[in-house]
Amino acid sequence: MSHRSTTQLTRAALIAAMYIVVTTIPPFNAISYGAIQFRLGEALVLLPFVMDEAVVGVAVGCLIANMFSPFGLIDLIVGTGVTLAAALLTRKLRTTGKLWLAALPPIVLNAVIIPVYVSALTLPEASSLQLGQSLMASIRFVATHVTLGVYIPVALTVLAGEAAVVILVGLPVLALVRRNMNSLKEVS
Repeated sequence: MSHRSTTQLTRAALIAAMYIVVTTIPPFNAISYGAIQFRLGEALVLLPFVMDEAVVGVAVGCLIANMFSPFGLIDLIVGTGVTLAAALLTRKLRTTGKLWLAALPPIVLNAVIIPVYVSALTLPEASSLQLGQSLMASIRFVATHVTLGVYIPVALTVLAGEAAVVILVGLPVLALVRRNMNSLKEVS
């Protein structure tokens, strides 16, 4: 394994660890899941704008953090997929050089997709589901219970939380990392 790939693997692991810690450790875990969420780990999804290894880091971090989600397998698969897609799109936006554009994929994807299942699975009727054991039961429940009246309020709260994390925390972190990339390259 080359020094460069070892450094990239280490960075990916550190990003994953940071995502897991700021998502699952108290008091952060209380605001990381649910209809109203302020998931601090999502601030790291902007890092692919400046480093490729961050895509793997945030995806693995999200996957492990979603193992603790009250929404079970659907959040593990769909939630992690949304974070991975946001990271990949953010990496593609690197060519623009515009930091603010990096914020759009995680904000938009999370605000549109996550509320589809979170809105339905927070209904009282969902309490009887075994969310951690049956992905298909969760999907069937979501398909039959999601309505605009349930979806819209959750979409707005997820949008607000994601935008706050990404803009207020993620963009300053991204600007700091980008400004210091030369010193990071010297270390690698």
